[in-house]
Amino acid sequence: MKTLQKWRGELAGASNSTLERVEGRGGHSTLKVGAIFLHSRYNPEQEAQRLIDSAELDASRPVLVIGSGLGYHVVELQKRGIETAVIEPDPAVLRAALEGPLSETEILAGIGDPKALAASDTFKNFALRMPQIMVHPPTARLHPGYAEAVQAEVSKAALHGQHLNIAIVGPLYGGSLPIAGYLANAFRELRHNTVLLDNSVAWDLYQTVTRSIEHKNASNQLGQMLAQFLCEWTYARVAEFNPEICIVIAQAPVTPDFPARLAKHGILTAFWYVENWRHLPYWQEIAPRYDYFFHIQPGEFEDKLRAIGCANHAFVQTGCDPTEHRPIPLAPEDHAEFDCDLSFAGAGYYNRLQLFKGLTDYGFKIWGVDWNDRELAKRVVGGERRFDAETFMKIVAGSKINLNLHSSTSFDGVDPKCDAINPRVFEIAAAGGFQLCDPCIGLEHLFDFETELPVYRNLKELRGLIDHYLAHPEERQAVAAHAQERALKDHTYARRAQQMLDLILERHGARIMRRGVRAQRTIREIIDEAGQDTELGRWLATLPPELLFTQETLRPLVHPGNSNATYPEKLFAYMAEVRELAESLLKDKR
Repeated sequence: MKTLQKWRGELAGASNSTLERVEGRGGHSTLKVGAIFLHSRYNPEQEAQRLIDSAELDASRPVLVIGSGLGYHVVELQKRGIETAVIEPDPAVLRAALEGPLSETEILAGIGDPKALAASDTFKNFALRMPQIMVHPPTARLHPGYAEAVQAEVSKAALHGQHLNIAIVGPLYGGSLPIAGYLANAFRELRHNTVLLDNSVAWDLYQTVTRSIEHKNASNQLGQMLAQFLCEWTYARVAEFNPEICIVIAQAPVTPDFPARLAKHGILTAFWYVENWRHLPYWQEIAPRYDYFFHIQPGEFEDKLRAIGCANHAFVQTGCDPTEHRPIPLAPEDHAEFDCDLSFAGAGYYNRLQLFKGLTDYGFKIWGVDWNDRELAKRVVGGERRFDAETFMKIVAGSKINLNLHSSTSFDGVDPKCDAINPRVFEIAAAGGFQLCDPCIGLEHLFDFETELPVYRNLKELRGLIDHYLAHPEERQAVAAHAQERALKDHTYARRAQQMLDLILERHGARIMRRGVRAQRTIREIIDEAGQDTELGRWLATLPPELLFTQETLRPLVHPGNSNATYPEKLFAYMAEVRELAESLLKDKR
């Protein structure tokens, strides 16, 4: 396979028995492969002009043409002063072009397998310039899938290492709320310019409005009005930020037409359905509308998604955020509340109530809500209330054994059909806690049941494991250490964020390239550009090197009024003051 390189003149040794040169009626020849003409038989030059006009290309950016044909469209691009490269699947076709209309010009060209082409440095360097892609329609008909494969490789090469602009839309409340924050942290860790649209600030207002009206219909109507307002507020914030990608988290207050509205701005959209599809059916209305639909349940759910026309969907498990889920020492005053042999943190679903009643002879403490069994209610610490991540880490730190049981409303204990792994699995492991868990389907692919995550299938097995590990603390510690190592290596939200991004770019990277990326660079990259020995470089060297070089990140690091401030610091402080003044004037005008 030939790599992308400069060619001028003949491409030796290339032949195709189905290729036929046909003299056109206007004096210009064309090519025919099988039954398909690669150009008009009447006026291929005029046809090329129309093709370029319809592509609406930016003349200031290079163009990668997929399909050389005889080269009429390539010549037209060059006449317009547009830098052009060509990739052609058929060497004989490229040879005919180089011996014909392209014979008097040098052209950067490549032939053959897209992955082989993508391995060349020339290809990578050209892709990094964010070329526009123009597909030659007859070539696409002759070689189905080839153009898509080339575009995927170009997108991968062009966008790899780019600092993208990503918006995360969170819900008002519920279990998916912290996940929105963890995902935003993960994209920031991957050095993308990330904005979290936190709708939880409206939760108290939502409750106040809906609970203040006793009439159910009126309360529901007001709740819907407020939800619609939040959708408009969310849309306005995303549109103003104008990211390349917007990821919506389950239960976010957006309407089904939200992705279509963002698409008008060229914004790619994804949805992360961190819910059990069997319990909440709203996925049916929204899944096909997003550019990518991520979920946490492989298997049957994927068949359901295909059946409703959701073409782009993928299983992406939840995970842990090492900045939040980490071992913490308990303060002396915390031991009385959190120390215990056995703990559970979560809601009192039916199956948990039934199974946990068989554990009341242990030193068992419970945190959470809906524990309405009389005996278990006595075990709830501090009464029924929800807990935050910090409290959960204290629970893990104080517990010799952390119980995990996936929820079910129909089974008396372990649900053998459960296939929605909860985040608690990864969070306990990352925090260094020892955990006993039910064997949710798919969990065996994530942790080793012998050395990292012991599992139980019924009360008898659970009690046996509890007795064994309470009597063998050194085994507990070893298992917990192995589980923590696994979680931090394979199951962080940064890994999940990269998985999402890889899938989005593979499928839709060409759309991002057509739109263009608002370049974001790090402090380190700016230092390299400005020079380490310049005044700007020396000041920037005092800042965290991996931070993005944006006004938002610099603002808290600049100290106005500092008598020892360098010239660059004074300049950035002045710029911040100008921006604040402009924002205040605009606000007053509104």
